[in-house]
Amino acid sequence: MSTILSIKDLSFGYDKTYLYKDFNLEIEKGDWVSILGANGAGKSTLVKLLIGILKSENKIEIDHISLNKNSLNEIRKNIAVVFDNPEIQFVAETVKDEIAFTLENLQYPKEQIHEMVMEVSERLKIKELLDVEPHRLSGGQMQKVALASALVLKPKILILDEALSMIDPYDKDEIMKMLKKYHKDSETTILNFTSDIEEAIYSDRIVGLYKGQIGIDGPVKAVLNEERAMKKLGLEVPFIVDLAQRLKLYGLLDDIELDMDKMVNELWK
Repeated sequence: MSTILSIKDLSFGYDKTYLYKDFNLEIEKGDWVSILGANGAGKSTLVKLLIGILKSENKIEIDHISLNKNSLNEIRKNIAVVFDNPEIQFVAETVKDEIAFTLENLQYPKEQIHEMVMEVSERLKIKELLDVEPHRLSGGQMQKVALASALVLKPKILILDEALSMIDPYDKDEIMKMLKKYHKDSETTILNFTSDIEEAIYSDRIVGLYKGQIGIDGPVKAVLNEERAMKKLGLEVPFIVDLAQRLKLYGLLDDIELDMDKMVNELWK
């Protein structure tokens, strides 16, 4: 696999105080990486640096292109971002038009746009919202629409910045399962910046941020087993991990299992 995102010796701060100092990170193409951290860890700042809202001249390379003012537009063509407050992104009068907006600007044929909008609406189960004004939606519905607007573009990199924070737990679980299948079927690299450790269970890798530095980095199971490191990051171990650890301790599981259905099947063997 090849590297799609590389950050080398990045330093950035506010009011002469460094949030990031000589920061380094590499993401492989096609990976799903959860960037975990409590509030104030620097997650949103890093998102803004990755999409060029904040300047980091030539410290970030995306898809082998160095990020600077000259390459910004080219890089942004390959990235879709969903922020925690999607309302600020909405520009159209209906959900259907909102999802289609960027496709229309890219001059896709109308028939193809309709097919793509219907496909992503089916994925996220929001077809009944297509004729509704975006600003009349609940917070969770807005986040689903914003996610649909990102997925319809089939980006090389999908960045989620606390993008599911207003969605109820059941719907969030369904969306994460949908994203897992989408990720498996596509070559999209997913970067999920979140403080919700439950979301990280679905990813391939966890990078834990602590005061602008990487506090822990590794495969999901290995990281979630590091209870002390999780607490240092200001995060609690998810219920399913805690349960799996206890079941393993009592010899009821051979290994940590993060899928509840699989765990139940294992216990019934």
